[in-house]
Amino acid sequence: MGRRGATDTDTSARAGLWLCLGAGFITLLDQSVFVLAVPAMTAGLDADAAQVQWILASYSLAFGVALVPAGRLGDVLGRRALFIAGITVFGAFSLVGGLASDPALVIAARLLQGLGAGTLNPQVLGLLQDLFSGTRRAKALGYYAAAGGFAAVCGPLAGGLVLSAAGDSAGWRVLFLINVPLVVLLVPLAFRFLPARPGRDRHPGSASIDGVGALLLGAVVVAFLVPTVYGTPESSPAWLAAGATVLLGFAGWELLYHRRGRTPLLSAGLVRSGGYVLGTVVALCQFGVGAAMSAVMAFYFLSGSGLAPLAAAGILAPQAAGMLLASGSSWRFVARFGRAGIVFALAASLATLVAKDAAVQHLDHSAAALAVAGVGLVQGAATGLVVAPNQALTLGHAPAGTAGVAAGFYQLSQRFSAALCSAAVAGLFLHAGSGLGSAAGSVAAGNGYRGAFHDGIILCSALTAVAIAAGSLDWIRTAVVRRRNGNAARPAVAERTASAERTAAAEGTAPADQALADSR
Repeated sequence: MGRRGATDTDTSARAGLWLCLGAGFITLLDQSVFVLAVPAMTAGLDADAAQVQWILASYSLAFGVALVPAGRLGDVLGRRALFIAGITVFGAFSLVGGLASDPALVIAARLLQGLGAGTLNPQVLGLLQDLFSGTRRAKALGYYAAAGGFAAVCGPLAGGLVLSAAGDSAGWRVLFLINVPLVVLLVPLAFRFLPARPGRDRHPGSASIDGVGALLLGAVVVAFLVPTVYGTPESSPAWLAAGATVLLGFAGWELLYHRRGRTPLLSAGLVRSGGYVLGTVVALCQFGVGAAMSAVMAFYFLSGSGLAPLAAAGILAPQAAGMLLASGSSWRFVARFGRAGIVFALAASLATLVAKDAAVQHLDHSAAALAVAGVGLVQGAATGLVVAPNQALTLGHAPAGTAGVAAGFYQLSQRFSAALCSAAVAGLFLHAGSGLGSAAGSVAAGNGYRGAFHDGIILCSALTAVAIAAGSLDWIRTAVVRRRNGNAARPAVAERTASAERTAAAEGTAPADQALADSR
């Protein structure tokens, strides 16, 4: 009887694992699958430049806003309830977006899709920790990380296939509607296999939810996003001043919330941790560059070069594939080179941005497409050596008792960066390409699109340079600490990485899986 009960528990845990991976996969895929569909949506909805920017930014914006509050709510109400709520909202507004005929309705649908996805994903991570322990937990978390990487790889390809098969006018609607039957399948399975109770070893009564902080932080991002989309020389300073004011209000509220004995969205200990702040700046810039470059490449090769969606997907895919391949060896890379290795990888990424720009500016469309795809493979590999190691190193600097808040704010900063940067770069491209009118397809149009691509590269290069500066400062800071301590003790983060590799070697677990488990 006991063995049968254990078997039933194992079956439910395995079913819960696949359920979590499936739900997480479709919400992560939704961030990359629409990149190639934006031009078709623009034409089908007769959307203006500002509406296109909101369509690009809204999903990541709402995703980021929801992350931390949803994680806290999951502690209070139970993971299953928030999982089902998040996936239901995501599916319902996928249906709304697929049937919409007005750009404003599509923007609203993307916002609420992102809200649902941001509510869901903290529950996925929490459930994997609740359902598994030890090595099995490390493997489960590793599978989730792999699902995210796989979503990045197949997102552009899936988008290109759907658009090619269904056509531009219907293809983007199919990308929305395909989520609906998947959600209809996942919701009853969630009721059947996910535990209804809050996670073990949790104390719901002691959890605090910084709703005011989340609203203020969302207001900060909106205040900075509005001048990016609608800004003029006259109005932009006022919006930026409003954003700075709300940011000060957010900082004051967080301090007050902390003094009341509650857990704020951003703890004071994290702000004082140089390693955490600098690592988060690296992640913020790198994630923003990734989102921005995906958008500007899609616009350029679809609109500027006139490629079919599937061909454009083929140009984007090598970069995602390079990232996925390099991620497998990133832990050995960072164990050997530490923060210095991340700085070198960022420098290589900066070089690939320059190479992409040179290819687009000086080669014909066909040669440029091949060159950009090849360079993208190298850029993806460089990015793969940055993403996961930077996360582990950065979260390793989080003070004791702040691991959950640190991870949530780290992800939140990435989503906000993606929203702001994709909107900003799309704005550069759309405004540079506007006014071409009947000249589309002419030399003037080609030069306009090349100029837009160049402007996007300039912005992405500047962000990458900031990431290199932040990484270099952390590299120097770490070296100073080591010298001050006489190299008597290894830094906690390096020890964590080495321990993860030793455990992985002993248990057959991927180092990334174990490090992710340890970081939580």
